[in-house]
Amino acid sequence: MRRATFIIIYFLAGLLYGQPALAERMVTDLSRHIIEITSEFSGTQLLIFGAIERDVLMDDGARGIVIEGMDYDVIVVVQSSRHDMVVRRKEQIGPIWANRDSVTLKNVPGYYAVTSTRPLNQILGKQDLKILEAGIENLAIDFAKPMSPTEGKAYRDGFIRNMKAKNLYNQQEGTVSVLDDILFRAILEFPANMPVGEYKVDVHLIRNGELLLSEQSPLEVGKAGLERIIYNFAHIYPASYGIMAIIVALFAGWLGGFLSRKMSG
Repeated sequence: MRRATFIIIYFLAGLLYGQPALAERMVTDLSRHIIEITSEFSGTQLLIFGAIERDVLMDDGARGIVIEGMDYDVIVVVQSSRHDMVVRRKEQIGPIWANRDSVTLKNVPGYYAVTSTRPLNQILGKQDLKILEAGIENLAIDFAKPMSPTEGKAYRDGFIRNMKAKNLYNQQEGTVSVLDDILFRAILEFPANMPVGEYKVDVHLIRNGELLLSEQSPLEVGKAGLERIIYNFAHIYPASYGIMAIIVALFAGWLGGFLSRKMSG
């Protein structure tokens, strides 16, 4: 009863003193939604852009737009479809290094990138960043079999280190630029070895440490031309593709030997 009375008094006070009702809106888009990988593909860039606006209901019932873009923060998270990946640990055996133990990581993205207007820990709390999986350290990584925290950390660190070395995991803070206090943009780099599949681009709008809005855009990365034909054939008919690869390798070896004998003779 007391709570209901308080809500009614609060609502009436808002009417009497003419407090405006606020609602943020955000529009986002990508420079392209399809990336085609050909034999000449050497990596590409993706532009992510959008606009922020606040819709205000005035005392007289009219609507107005108040721009306060600098009060907001933007976090952009891009990741490919998730699948299992195997991580191997190398150990030195005598004079050589060899792969020993291995573990399977469950449902991890083959590509992951995050960029933001400021350092992530200045935008949201640790728990909120984990929920959004914003930041490489907040990326959810599970293992197929139980292991100790020490072993899990070692494999996780090794996996992330390898993905960073391949430019497949990337984190850039403070690189989302805000233009004219309303428009924002971010440019992400994709390496030549980026995995194919369905990607998702999440844009989060934050103000004063509170998540206001989230928008998601799809991105498709696929083979094109002859590479697409070979890729599709290898996945639809893996056994036939393997046999053909062996035949081609044997023929190439025979042809090389034949030409070598002709030239030497």
